Amino acid sequence: MKPLRGRILPLTCAVTSLASAAYAQEYFREFGTSRSSSGIGRLTPGSEVFEGNNPDGLSPIDPVAETLEQDQDYNFRLGNVDFVVAAGIGVEFNDNINLSEHDRLSDIILRPSLDVEGVWRISDTNRIRFGVGLSYAKYLDHSEYDSDSVLISPNSAIAWTFKTGAFTITLRERLSYEEDPFDLPTLSGVANYGRWENQAGIQVDWDLNESTKISFGYDRYDLWATDDNFTSQDRGIDTIYIRPSYQLNPYLTIGLHTSVSWVDFSEDVQADSLVYMIGPYILWKVNDYMDVYAEVGYQRSNFDGGTTEFVVTDRSDVVVGEAIDTEDSSSFYAKLELRHRPSENFRHKIMASKTTEVGFGTNFYDLYHIEYTADWKVAENTSISPTLFYEYYETSGSLNEHAHRFGAAIGIHHILSEHLTVGLDYRFLLKDSDVPDTDYYQNLALVSLYYKF
Repeated sequence: MKPLRGRILPLTCAVTSLASAAYAQEYFREFGTSRSSSGIGRLTPGSEVFEGNNPDGLSPIDPVAETLEQDQDYNFRLGNVDFVVAAGIGVEFNDNINLSEHDRLSDIILRPSLDVEGVWRISDTNRIRFGVGLSYAKYLDHSEYDSDSVLISPNSAIAWTFKTGAFTITLRERLSYEEDPFDLPTLSGVANYGRWENQAGIQVDWDLNESTKISFGYDRYDLWATDDNFTSQDRGIDTIYIRPSYQLNPYLTIGLHTSVSWVDFSEDVQADSLVYMIGPYILWKVNDYMDVYAEVGYQRSNFDGGTTEFVVTDRSDVVVGEAIDTEDSSSFYAKLELRHRPSENFRHKIMASKTTEVGFGTNFYDLYHIEYTADWKVAENTSISPTLFYEYYETSGSLNEHAHRFGAAIGIHHILSEHLTVGLDYRFLLKDSDVPDTDYYQNLALVSLYYKF
């Protein structure tokens, strides 16, 4: 694999990135470390028979908001465990599988998938909920990019929730294996970025009274790259956090998020760091049709030493110099989200955020992101889901890259029967960077068939 041209890179790595996303899966404040949603998410066989018309299949297990009241319809029972099982097949055309400005590669990709979700209701106050999404990518022309193993969706998780007195305790575990690089905003020129990610932790929700609640906990996040070119990104993150909140009235809740995270990289190429985040938030139920969430705060990242940077000449692999990124981050973070449900057949959301992300070849980068999504049921059995997003990022270090990324997608899903759904999805991505040879555009179309047993 060739490194990115004309930019600063770690010796053992060829791209710059952080974070993963699935269907705009938000890790913005999850367990303390800021991770970008990075846009519209991957396209996989999807079906409206699942909540929210989620292209990843099953309704995601939210390790923060998981509650005992969360439920959905299951299609068979084994003992005391209710299951829903679904399978899909997608045929994808992609005109730039390697997200490259030059030497673009196109291919047709087969994407079979299997989704399983279940819940074991041990008692009225004690249950275990789990879900796993499995898939595979088979490239018809470039078999070297076939999945190295079964892909595991980031929505795959297990959560055990139980109550004792005024305390609700949740133990959670989320494991994923992904290779698709498109949702990494700083990444260019790479077709596969294989990585295992695991996130495990415990959260305690303490109901002091009818209005006051305190949530606190600990989480451990790990990333392991499967390619030697990316091992400089192997890391672990330990986070402790506390989130007190107060309900002023049935429509308005205020709170405070505080967290401390220790970021420890396995190799010395990338700098370790200590990250503090603190800030207030507000959740406002404007009426029965609109919700507003707003959050703003301060984020500080202190880096231990610096990240080793290597200058690579334009359109060659020759290292011509080296530098150390010793810059710390001291900035604000913010998020604003508006959800609107004007009718039973239409709902939409707009989200804007500013975050600071752990870097990839630099200490960090600042990311500004705005995104609009909608679900529109245009007929009894037909829905349309458009998405638009724009993001801008700026990296630390001597290169100080500035880049813009635009994305648009639309999905049309039609329920043929109670169990069978057909889908047609299209996605466009465009990146514009001030670093030579890292721009790209990509068109992707997916035809899918999904069956819920």
